[in-house]
Amino acid sequence: MANMKRTSEGRTPVLIVGGGPVGISLAMELACWNVDSVLVNERPTTSLHPKGSTLNSRTMEHMRRMGLAPAIRKTGLPLDHPTDSIYVTRLAEFELGRLPMPTLREKLSNPGPWGETLLTPEPIHRSNQFYFEAVMHSHAEAFEETDMRYAWRLSSFEDHGDYVSAQIEDVRTDRRETMHCDFLVGCDGGNSIVRRQLGISYEGRSSSGDRFYDGTMLSIYIRAPNILEVINMPVAWHYWTINPKGRVDFITLDGEGEYVLLAEVPPGVPIGDIDVSAIVKNAIGADIEFEVISVEEWLAGLALVVDNYQKGRVFLAGDAAHLFTPSGGFGFNTGIDDVSNLGWKLAAVLQDWAPIRLLDSYEVERKPIGLRNTAASGDYANKIGSLEFSDFVDEDSERGVLARESLKSTLLTFKEEFASLGVVLGARYNTSPVISSDGSQPPPDDRATYIPSACPGGRAPHYWINEKLSLYDQLGPWFTLLCLGPNPPDIKSFELAASKLNVPLRTVSIKDEAIYDLYEASLCLIRPDQHIAWRGNKLPEEPALIIRKVIGYDVVPN
Repeated sequence: MANMKRTSEGRTPVLIVGGGPVGISLAMELACWNVDSVLVNERPTTSLHPKGSTLNSRTMEHMRRMGLAPAIRKTGLPLDHPTDSIYVTRLAEFELGRLPMPTLREKLSNPGPWGETLLTPEPIHRSNQFYFEAVMHSHAEAFEETDMRYAWRLSSFEDHGDYVSAQIEDVRTDRRETMHCDFLVGCDGGNSIVRRQLGISYEGRSSSGDRFYDGTMLSIYIRAPNILEVINMPVAWHYWTINPKGRVDFITLDGEGEYVLLAEVPPGVPIGDIDVSAIVKNAIGADIEFEVISVEEWLAGLALVVDNYQKGRVFLAGDAAHLFTPSGGFGFNTGIDDVSNLGWKLAAVLQDWAPIRLLDSYEVERKPIGLRNTAASGDYANKIGSLEFSDFVDEDSERGVLARESLKSTLLTFKEEFASLGVVLGARYNTSPVISSDGSQPPPDDRATYIPSACPGGRAPHYWINEKLSLYDQLGPWFTLLCLGPNPPDIKSFELAASKLNVPLRTVSIKDEAIYDLYEASLCLIRPDQHIAWRGNKLPEEPALIIRKVIGYDVVPN
């Protein structure tokens, strides 16, 4: 049973619990490596209420690798919609400060001035989860390897050592089924049944409940097609409304009249007693028609990470492993990066060319990233929630002008959340047992700035071949050995060693001097998740030792 390869009645290599963007991404990752999975999701559909609003560059790189980036780009903000983030008293009143950002078309058509698209083929995309999740679901269903079961839930499971048995049930009919799988992955959110049954707990910063973005919040989904008629400043994507009657995070969804508002809830006030329409009216500041489509409650101010990402044959990913406040937009994006790490490792083990202890490197590599990213998000949330402002900030008076000028000078420091490319692209696995160090030191981990480096452990620096072909599009689905510069060494012994070990390997030769200078080596071994496993200017004396290391033979089992 430990070597099951295909899904059949009551059996599957991987059972995925949770059908949000993280669970769907894992199903797609496995399918791209020809591994079957069954996904169960208690809700009958993908999300119907807005959640996260940003797919960061790293997530879009993963979507590109799985053939989904163009379809996702058709959701969310249109190409030419402004993406500025601004601070206002109300949308119809005073602008306090603005962080100008290029439109997506500007980034894609002229990457030079913006920097980001020189570093990645996939700039950040502003689309809400309830838009792109539906697209991901349709894409995942198109793979013959995926069995997507919405309106099904996990009720219990047992790890038998060489396989996992799980009880699942159809919530519409109460039909029950026992599913046997090689591995089970909990992508089932903050209330994860998988995490709770494993007895794994969160550690870190909980919500204080005493300020904006650090307590109970409302998420208000509205349709206001005439709102542009009253906005009293150049249109933006993201509006932070600041006035004595309440603060709101006001986010554009589709550029055609749909918005989501994240509003604080006064301590001790029951949700049913809150006047949602009054919150919306106060944030807009003008009398226009709008429709409240749905309202959900959520908790801000969290920066929590589980003490273990794995127990036996059961794994946690996404919100089941780490809980964020949305400041910075790292939540589901970190989860998608989790499963890009876990997915290829599961596939390698299931296809019998990597030892099972390769899977123990998942927690080693991803838990430090969970701690790093939740810390960044928590700090951003604390900065936002700690903002102080005068009661006169919205007055059309001399003292109102002075109050706004004072607040504006403070807001000019609020840039890091929107310039977090170092967090997004700078994740590293330097101390991992499946990374072969060359003794070099990586650049410092800076939240705002990403410095490309081919030091083993980090994401492979992106490169435009002949200024138009993405290096990432040339990489193989498994391992890729880059041969760089005009005179790379002969690699036949490396290819032979990989073949003997049944490790799938593609070789890519790029003669450009510039990429040799970028990677500072003639040879570079890239993992399936685009992280660098090894590099050198000559072949190792025993290539098999390097290959065995990067597929897990040096990992000490938990």
